[in-house]
Amino acid sequence: MTRLAPDPLVMRAARRPREPAVRSRTVAWTRAQLLDASNGLALSLANEGVGEGSRVAALLADDLPAVVLIEALRRLGAVFVPLNRRAAVPELRYQLGQVRAEALVHDEDRAGLAGSVAGSGPTLHRVEALLAAAPCGGRLRLRDEVDLDATAAIVFTSGTSGRARGAVLTHGNLGASAHAWSAVLRPRGGDRWLACLPFFHVAGLAIATRASRWGVELEVEPRFDVSAVSAAIDSGVSHLSLVPSQLGVLLEARGERQVPPSLRAILLGGGPIPVDLLERARVAGYPVLTTYGMTETSSGVAVGGADEATRTDPTALRALPGVSLRIEPASKTDGSGDVQVRGEMVFVGYVDEPAATARALQDGWLHSGDVGTLDADGLLRIVDRRDDLIISGGENIAPAEVELVLLAHPDVAEAAVVGLPHEHWGAVPIAAVVLRAGSAPSDEELLAYCRDRLAAFKIPVRITRLETLPRTDSGKVQRHLLRERLRGGMS
Repeated sequence: MTRLAPDPLVMRAARRPREPAVRSRTVAWTRAQLLDASNGLALSLANEGVGEGSRVAALLADDLPAVVLIEALRRLGAVFVPLNRRAAVPELRYQLGQVRAEALVHDEDRAGLAGSVAGSGPTLHRVEALLAAAPCGGRLRLRDEVDLDATAAIVFTSGTSGRARGAVLTHGNLGASAHAWSAVLRPRGGDRWLACLPFFHVAGLAIATRASRWGVELEVEPRFDVSAVSAAIDSGVSHLSLVPSQLGVLLEARGERQVPPSLRAILLGGGPIPVDLLERARVAGYPVLTTYGMTETSSGVAVGGADEATRTDPTALRALPGVSLRIEPASKTDGSGDVQVRGEMVFVGYVDEPAATARALQDGWLHSGDVGTLDADGLLRIVDRRDDLIISGGENIAPAEVELVLLAHPDVAEAAVVGLPHEHWGAVPIAAVVLRAGSAPSDEELLAYCRDRLAAFKIPVRITRLETLPRTDSGKVQRHLLRERLRGGMS
């Protein structure tokens, strides 16, 4: 049986058409205005052949047109596929092919990038032209209800095995996540959520989803600009989400400036959180809530700082309502093991990767690959994140992906990449290579080779030449030993 729910924007625009819906640096729209714009964009896309189930990729700034596109695709029953603007052309081409996108919507600033990656695949559509050509009416009936089991978005996530995977999130997944967070954040009239994380990350997409479902105003900031974010806080923003490196920059920029009472929560996630950073923020009066989650769970599934137990222990988190956690198998010595998650917000699988989906989802439980403990009081503590995954400034870097690029260089015989701690970014990628006999490429040559094939944040900050890589008897790289060997020289 199809599970249907009212479209949140249609419902709220009918009830409170003049309610603030979204604002950018130049525009502030009501619910009715946002609905009109999304209807027009939906009709423009429909005239270009986009319909129910169509996969529409996006290369857009995190600004008002992106919000309109998210709303428009839901009215059409189409699928939103946000692409990382920082990714390299080969990465984007792979992702477009993986999802078999029918259309690629881009803005003027990314027209050249869109043309480079589309090839003979999806049709290109400039969002400014689509909005300008939006018909006032049409014969097409847009959807006033949402099929909760239909795919809402495909968000790419970096796994430890190499190329990014497209995680399929349904409207029900995104709605369940928003519902779980509402019990913690308790949205109310007058709230304003600042979106300064990109919509191609699940945390950014979740912000837009919550604002739409909760009926709170969404303020979009195209990038993390510390002056703009600080000004937004002073002007009455109630909620925002940051990664640890951004919080550090914000604290330094604001100095002794008072925290206004209108600021009710800063959600902090996207990687390991330094305890001293967290304590410094809380002592200064910032209402920071730590989060744990992943793309496959439609954003966070556990929170710290929302109750006394997790405020007292900055490493502890508690599952959100509707989330089940377990540790399997648990070590007999310290109780640590694979963090597994169950709940309506857990994704349905990876695009065209049944084997990877079967490994991740077993008997209704998502096997995260993260190592953690869960005590008798239900407090979760993360011991290690996602096997070998490097989380740098909130961005996921799969070592295997970087290694494959280095191994493709004709002078490289072996390559291994690990993450080392960094004061600002949390972690950065470091590469070790074994060169072929008689070869002597410079570091710059190897790094330039990487720049042509990888997003900037994935490029190693240092390359070390070794005679051999430390390996197990079975030939697997011993990353913990390599990490210790490469630790010298970091600042």
